[in-house]
Amino acid sequence: MINTSSIMNVTTMAPATLSPSLYPYNARIGVACVWILAAVLGLVGNSLVIWSVVLSKKLRTVSNAFVVNLSLADFWTSLSYPWQAIAILSNGSWPLATEVPCYIAAVQLYTGLGASLYSLAAIAFNRLMLVTQQTATYSRWYTLGKVAAMIATTWVIPSIVFFLPPILGIGDIGYDPQDNTCFDKDGHPRGPDYNLAQSLGLFPVPMLIIISSYTALYIYLKRHFRKQKRRRTQHDSSAQDDHEVGLGQSTVSFSVSTESQGNLTKDVAQHNRRRISRQQLAITKNLFMVFCVFFLLMSPYFISLVIPSSRMFALYGLTISILNSCVNPIIYTVHHLHFKGVLRKILRCQYSQIPEPSDWLKSVLSRRK
Repeated sequence: MINTSSIMNVTTMAPATLSPSLYPYNARIGVACVWILAAVLGLVGNSLVIWSVVLSKKLRTVSNAFVVNLSLADFWTSLSYPWQAIAILSNGSWPLATEVPCYIAAVQLYTGLGASLYSLAAIAFNRLMLVTQQTATYSRWYTLGKVAAMIATTWVIPSIVFFLPPILGIGDIGYDPQDNTCFDKDGHPRGPDYNLAQSLGLFPVPMLIIISSYTALYIYLKRHFRKQKRRRTQHDSSAQDDHEVGLGQSTVSFSVSTESQGNLTKDVAQHNRRRISRQQLAITKNLFMVFCVFFLLMSPYFISLVIPSSRMFALYGLTISILNSCVNPIIYTVHHLHFKGVLRKILRCQYSQIPEPSDWLKSVLSRRK
């Protein structure tokens, strides 16, 4: 069972009775600064994403429902960062009178991080279905009830991974004097088993979904652009043949005009091919960026949980992974034209110019007049 004394303890243990920290204090100061900065950026960035959807009906699409869920998960996770910074700077024991804030921070960090990972997987799969499937098929997959179930699943799975092992006696949650964090207690006899459960329950499945979805999407787009290029080449070839036939049948007075028209058609074809290549390159870069950010930020921590020899890297790996909550709003909104437009109006306080304002925003604006 979960050790309730770690939740309701109102006293702090003497530092001498606890395991020494694995990290020097100077290093922990730098790590704590990163957590505070991540808290500010995560709370501000994700709140702007959520606020944008609240204010504009234009952003209330199925795809954006998963983006908003991602922002909610990252916002929820970011709320724990200040408490984690306090734990990181502590000297062997939780410095406050009660450990309840530390326990709440552990719940927020675990469930929010897991929900963020599964939301990223849901976004990847949604984009694959949106691009590769017909509208009728996509509509059957993404009804209101199914979308709600998918979003709920992104929270249920991390919650099970978080709560079930301690209930079964595998690990414990609260202040960890070795890592100076509000997380799982590595000093527990079955702490390594809990770490393994975290790594297997939160990382491989989203990773597999993201890799397979974006790989399938890239292959589909590559084939699509190849077919499109082939059609344009055939069209340009037939158009050129028509011009040559017309040139043979026309008089000399029309030869210059026909040649100019043929050159113009050739220039248009070259421009189209360049545009297709640029579009394909841009999509490839975006997909590659999504994968790289996810892999580079999330892998170090989960790998450190599985490999005992990398145990001392766990805090640094976790610090790298929390940056994901700051990067996600940038990746999934800045490159989105509609999101970008609404965010620009919000930052400039031009609420009356927000496209397709919500009913609540309309009522607020009408009261100001």
